[in-house]
Amino acid sequence: MADDDTSEILLKADALIRRSRTYVAGLPAARDPVTPPEDDLPVLTEIVTELDVALATAPPHMQQHLDALREELSLWLEQELPHAVLKVTDGLADQLMGELTHQAEMNLLPRLMARLDGSADKPDTTPAD
Repeated sequence: MADDDTSEILLKADALIRRSRTYVAGLPAARDPVTPPEDDLPVLTEIVTELDVALATAPPHMQQHLDALREELSLWLEQELPHAVLKVTDGLADQLMGELTHQAEMNLLPRLMARLDGSADKPDTTPAD
Protein backbone atom coordinates (compact mmCIF):
# COMPACT_ATOMS: atom_id res chain seq x y z
CA MET A 1 0.00 0.00 0.00
CA ALA A 2 1.44 3.37 -1.00
CA ASP A 3 1.61 6.24 1.44
CA ASP A 4 -0.71 9.25 1.08
CA ASP A 5 1.83 11.40 -0.84
CA THR A 6 2.48 8.67 -3.37
CA SER A 7 -1.24 8.05 -3.85
CA GLU A 8 -1.85 11.73 -4.37
CA ILE A 9 0.96 11.98 -6.93
CA LEU A 10 -0.36 8.95 -8.79
CA LEU A 11 -3.88 10.41 -8.86
CA LYS A 12 -2.54 13.72 -10.22
CA ALA A 13 -0.47 11.92 -12.86
CA ASP A 14 -3.48 9.86 -13.89
CA ALA A 15 -5.63 13.00 -14.17
CA LEU A 16 -2.95 14.70 -16.27
CA ILE A 17 -2.70 11.70 -18.59
CA ARG A 18 -6.48 11.53 -18.97
CA ARG A 19 -6.67 15.26 -19.70
CA SER A 20 -4.01 15.11 -22.40
CA ARG A 21 -5.27 11.94 -24.11
CA THR A 22 -6.93 12.25 -27.49
CA TYR A 23 -9.06 9.15 -26.92
CA VAL A 24 -10.15 6.90 -24.08
CA ALA A 25 -10.73 3.17 -24.64
CA GLY A 26 -11.03 3.56 -28.40
CA LEU A 27 -13.70 6.28 -28.28
CA PRO A 28 -13.04 9.53 -30.14
CA ALA A 29 -12.05 12.47 -28.00
CA ALA A 30 -14.55 15.16 -27.18
CA ARG A 31 -11.93 17.72 -28.17
CA ASP A 32 -12.23 19.24 -31.63
CA PRO A 33 -9.26 17.93 -33.71
CA VAL A 34 -8.61 21.44 -35.06
CA THR A 35 -8.29 22.95 -31.58
CA PRO A 36 -4.72 22.75 -30.28
CA PRO A 37 -4.17 21.01 -26.94
CA GLU A 38 -4.18 23.06 -23.76
CA ASP A 39 -1.02 24.96 -22.91
CA ASP A 40 -1.13 24.17 -19.21
CA LEU A 41 0.92 20.99 -19.52
CA PRO A 42 4.32 21.38 -17.88
CA VAL A 43 7.38 21.37 -20.07
CA LEU A 44 10.17 19.14 -18.85
CA THR A 45 12.74 21.90 -19.23
CA GLU A 46 10.83 24.31 -16.99
CA ILE A 47 12.28 24.91 -13.55
CA VAL A 48 9.57 25.41 -10.97
CA THR A 49 10.74 27.30 -7.93
CA GLU A 50 9.27 27.10 -4.47
CA LEU A 51 7.90 30.61 -4.99
CA ASP A 52 6.07 29.48 -8.14
CA VAL A 53 4.55 26.59 -6.22
CA ALA A 54 3.56 28.85 -3.32
CA LEU A 55 1.91 31.35 -5.66
CA ALA A 56 0.11 28.66 -7.63
CA THR A 57 -1.19 26.91 -4.55
CA ALA A 58 -2.12 29.99 -2.53
CA PRO A 59 -5.49 29.70 -0.81
CA PRO A 60 -8.28 31.77 -2.41
CA HIS A 61 -8.39 34.26 0.47
CA MET A 62 -4.68 34.98 -0.09
CA GLN A 63 -5.08 35.49 -3.84
CA GLN A 64 -6.38 39.06 -3.43
CA HIS A 65 -3.34 39.87 -1.28
CA LEU A 66 -1.02 38.40 -3.92
CA ASP A 67 -2.78 40.40 -6.62
CA ALA A 68 -2.40 43.57 -4.54
CA LEU A 69 1.30 42.84 -4.02
CA ARG A 70 1.82 42.26 -7.76
CA GLU A 71 0.04 45.52 -8.55
CA GLU A 72 2.08 47.45 -5.97
CA LEU A 73 5.31 45.95 -7.31
CA SER A 74 4.32 46.88 -10.86
CA LEU A 75 3.55 50.48 -9.85
CA TRP A 76 6.81 50.74 -7.92
CA LEU A 77 8.80 49.48 -10.92
CA GLU A 78 7.03 51.95 -13.22
CA GLN A 79 8.07 54.78 -10.89
CA GLU A 80 11.59 53.71 -9.93
CA LEU A 81 12.95 51.97 -13.02
CA PRO A 82 13.17 55.09 -15.22
CA HIS A 83 15.09 56.94 -12.48
CA ALA A 84 17.47 54.03 -11.99
CA VAL A 85 18.10 53.74 -15.73
CA LEU A 86 18.74 57.48 -16.05
CA LYS A 87 21.16 57.39 -13.13
CA VAL A 88 23.13 54.57 -14.73
CA THR A 89 23.13 56.12 -18.20
CA ASP A 90 24.18 59.50 -16.78
CA GLY A 91 27.08 57.76 -15.07
CA LEU A 92 28.03 56.07 -18.34
CA ALA A 93 27.81 59.37 -20.21
CA ASP A 94 30.07 61.02 -17.63
CA GLN A 95 32.53 58.13 -17.87
CA LEU A 96 32.51 58.30 -21.68
CA MET A 97 33.11 62.07 -21.67
CA GLY A 98 35.98 61.66 -19.22
CA GLU A 99 37.59 58.96 -21.37
CA LEU A 100 37.17 60.99 -24.57
CA THR A 101 38.62 64.08 -22.90
CA HIS A 102 41.60 62.05 -21.67
CA GLN A 103 42.18 60.53 -25.13
CA ALA A 104 41.88 63.95 -26.78
CA GLU A 105 44.45 65.42 -24.41
CA MET A 106 46.85 62.50 -24.87
CA ASN A 107 46.49 61.91 -28.62
CA LEU A 108 44.55 64.58 -30.45
CA LEU A 109 46.01 67.68 -28.77
CA PRO A 110 49.67 66.78 -29.54
CA ARG A 111 48.71 66.06 -33.17
CA LEU A 112 46.89 69.38 -33.46
CA MET A 113 49.80 71.27 -31.90
CA ALA A 114 52.26 69.59 -34.24
CA ARG A 115 50.05 70.41 -37.20
CA LEU A 116 49.85 74.07 -36.20
CA ASP A 117 53.62 74.22 -35.78
CA GLY A 118 54.01 72.69 -39.24
CA SER A 119 56.22 69.95 -37.85
CA ALA A 120 53.74 67.13 -38.53
CA ASP A 121 53.32 65.37 -41.82
CA LYS A 122 50.08 66.12 -43.58
CA PRO A 123 47.66 63.20 -43.39
CA ASP A 124 47.12 61.15 -46.51
CA THR A 125 43.81 62.38 -47.95
CA THR A 126 43.73 60.10 -50.98
CA PRO A 127 40.82 57.68 -50.86
CA ALA A 128 41.65 54.04 -50.34
CA ASP A 129 40.62 51.62 -53.10
